[in-house]
Amino acid sequence: MRTLKLAASLTAALLAQACGGPAPEEPSQLVTSTAALTTAVSRGCTFTLTYKEVMPPFPPTYVPVVTRQASATCPWGAGSVDLPGSYSGPELSLAANDLGVAVGYTNRYSPSGSSGTWLELRHVAPDTLSVVRSVTLAAHNNYRPTTLNGELSILTDGTTLKVRGQKGGVLPGESGSGQYYTATFPDFFTSTTAPIIVATSGLDTPSVGSWSVTGNLASPRSNHTATLLNGTGDVLVVGGTTAEVFNPYSNVSTPTAAPLAERLAHTATPISSSRVLVAGGWIGTSPATYRQSAEVFDQTTGTWTATGSLGTPRSHHTATLLDSGKVLVVGGQSTGGDTNTAELYDPATNAWSPAASAPTGRYDHTATLLYSGKVLVTGGTGATLGMLQSAQEYDPATNTWTSLPPMNKARTHHAAVRLYSGKVLVVGGQENQVELYDPYSYIPWTLGAVLPSGTLAVSATLLYSGEVLVTHSNGVASLYDPGADAWMSAGMMTSELYGHTTTLLHSGQVLVTGGFNNSTTVSTAQRYTR
Repeated sequence: MRTLKLAASLTAALLAQACGGPAPEEPSQLVTSTAALTTAVSRGCTFTLTYKEVMPPFPPTYVPVVTRQASATCPWGAGSVDLPGSYSGPELSLAANDLGVAVGYTNRYSPSGSSGTWLELRHVAPDTLSVVRSVTLAAHNNYRPTTLNGELSILTDGTTLKVRGQKGGVLPGESGSGQYYTATFPDFFTSTTAPIIVATSGLDTPSVGSWSVTGNLASPRSNHTATLLNGTGDVLVVGGTTAEVFNPYSNVSTPTAAPLAERLAHTATPISSSRVLVAGGWIGTSPATYRQSAEVFDQTTGTWTATGSLGTPRSHHTATLLDSGKVLVVGGQSTGGDTNTAELYDPATNAWSPAASAPTGRYDHTATLLYSGKVLVTGGTGATLGMLQSAQEYDPATNTWTSLPPMNKARTHHAAVRLYSGKVLVVGGQENQVELYDPYSYIPWTLGAVLPSGTLAVSATLLYSGEVLVTHSNGVASLYDPGADAWMSAGMMTSELYGHTTTLLHSGQVLVTGGFNNSTTVSTAQRYTR
């Protein structure tokens, strides 16, 4: 952001006269700023942002001007548009791409010495120079407007406008606290979606990594599964009545043969380099039909094969690949509410067998394989107990469960990932507070750094670097550094996305597929590169 100040011209005019130059023209009522213009390019046209002083009347106003320069690459020629003025010289910022021109300027809305300063944001169409969208950001302190400024940038997705700056009060809808803020506007040029505003005690650091859209699924999906096929590096996507294989090298998704049963809220677990076990799930909501069936997809033949039935029909359960190669299925919703039953699938015999039941019935919980071979189960929802704080551990060697000290926070529909240290990071579940489970400590649960927008966390993916990428339903992404116990911004996905999936690819990138936004299910495939 650059603050533009009026350039005095009197000295230059007198020097010109002294050297025999032409006499100065009559002074104009419009004095245009000529220093430190902001510049951006849209559709081959160069745009500049400056302001001019308009007087009379008195006191003067300072009118921002967006100017389109004529050039061989600009199809529309020269032009300009004036924006509503301010009672003091405005701070200006400009950002643009082929979707439009984003303009930001401070606006002192009254000549009174006690008046505050707003930040005006405009979307200007590059062809017509008309204002497509107008937004005013105003901070208040005890109901009185205060000062506010902001610098504009467009994120790597090409659609999200980011505004960062300093404020003297509280912005409507902000989270966090402090004198600095970041406001992100998803789809700024194509929608009127309200911004996500986060206040901080210091200016935010630049986002790490980048996002890019890399194709589409064959079908729009949400609440599906996306499982890496280790042999080829492709991703098997399953949900509803269809399935497909996404190739991350060609960015092409190819439908498979139809699965044997329709299902959502199921599990999909790799049991070999080319085979994936798909189990349970549900269809319908009134009444819900819980699946008891399971099937295996084999990429080498492109076929689905039934594997017998689970002992208990279930959805919203967990399925964990054990060190033995067996798959442990725990809990879930069932015909009688929640279930505490557990069972094992053995790929060698293609058969199911009961395991010891867990102490507590739960669904929307997590199950994480520890280095010891045991499985940590945390949180979730109980039909009668509500959101759970409890944690339990299953030992496959003895087929027994052990109740652990509870987490510090109850949480459900959260995410948990084992770190390289052996600790387990637990995020989300309607909580900003992060927790770490240490299986080697007498005090196993400790609090980690608070995750901004943690209540909206959807997934947690361990990267090859040892960092953890967390995606949020509001489109934000965060990166956790275990060594520093600190969070960094990881940029923004294409939009707010509920019900999406994340998959770590062989390349080290994270593939995000599907989800829904404003009741619209999408087919977008995008990926994060650290």
